[in-house]
Amino acid sequence: MQTKWIYLSILPLLLIQCTRDDITTLDTQTPVIEGYLIAGAPLDSVRVTLSYSYARADTNLITLDDLPVRVYSGDRETMLIPIGSGYYQDTTFIIEATHSYNIEFEWNGDLVTAQTYVPEGKAASISQEEIAVQQIAAGSFPNPGSIDVDPVEVTWDNPEGDYYYVVIENTAEDPEYINERFAEFENGNGGPGRFRMISRPQITDFYAINAFRDLTQFGLHRVVIFRVNPEYAALYELLSTSTQNISQPPTNVENGLGIWTGISSDTVYLNVVKK
Repeated sequence: MQTKWIYLSILPLLLIQCTRDDITTLDTQTPVIEGYLIAGAPLDSVRVTLSYSYARADTNLITLDDLPVRVYSGDRETMLIPIGSGYYQDTTFIIEATHSYNIEFEWNGDLVTAQTYVPEGKAASISQEEIAVQQIAAGSFPNPGSIDVDPVEVTWDNPEGDYYYVVIENTAEDPEYINERFAEFENGNGGPGRFRMISRPQITDFYAINAFRDLTQFGLHRVVIFRVNPEYAALYELLSTSTQNISQPPTNVENGLGIWTGISSDTVYLNVVKK
C-alpha cells in the first residue's frame, strides 16, 4: 500500500493516548476515516474504524468493512472496494495533483463526508549526491576531525508557506553501520534493519542532512520530501507535544473523526560511502 511511505498513521495513537475521562466523549461509535491521497499513486488504502473501539478496556480495534464508500473529484467517481481490516481501495483510481477529492458514506443515518486538496509536487534538489564518512570501530571513539562532514542541503521552492517533512531511508539490502557499536546492539535484537529517519512537518524550503545526526548506516539513501496539508501537520503537532488532556483530536471529517488529506512528494538520493 502507498501509505507505507507516510509512516505517520497517527490518529490511532492520539486516541489511544487520551485519558479515560477525556475519551468518554469519543465513546459514541463515531466513524474514523484515515485517508492519505498521494499524487500520482492509486487510491489503495483508505481505512474506516470506530472511535468507540479506543474507549474499550480491551482496546481492540473495531473496523467497518461493508460500507458504500464513495470518492469523487469533479466528474470522476468511484465506489471503493472493501478488502478487509477496515481498508477500502480502487487501484485503478489514480490521484492527481491540484485536484480536490471528496469521500462520503452513510453511517447510522448520517452522511459522513470529508474533502481535501492534493497539492502540486515541488521538485527538490540536493547539494551533493555522495558523502564519505569514516567508520567508527566498536569500542573506539572517533577523532574529532573525522566527524567534520558538511551538512547536505536538500532544497525546494515554498513561496506558498506550506508544510513539508522529510523521510530518509537506506535502500541497502545488507546495511553496514557507520558506528559499529550500533551493529553490536542490533545483532542482539534480530540483526540490522534498514535505517529510517522522519522529520517533523514544518513550514520550510530546506532540510540539512547532518551525517552524524541523521544517518547511521552506509549505503544509498532515498530522501523523500513530502508536501502536506495543515490538517496533517496539526495531528503530528498534537502527538509530538501532549495528548494527555485532549477530548478530541483534530479532524476534517463531518459527522465523524479522522484525517482525509492530500500529499505530494519528490525524491532525491544520497549515497553514503566509507572514507
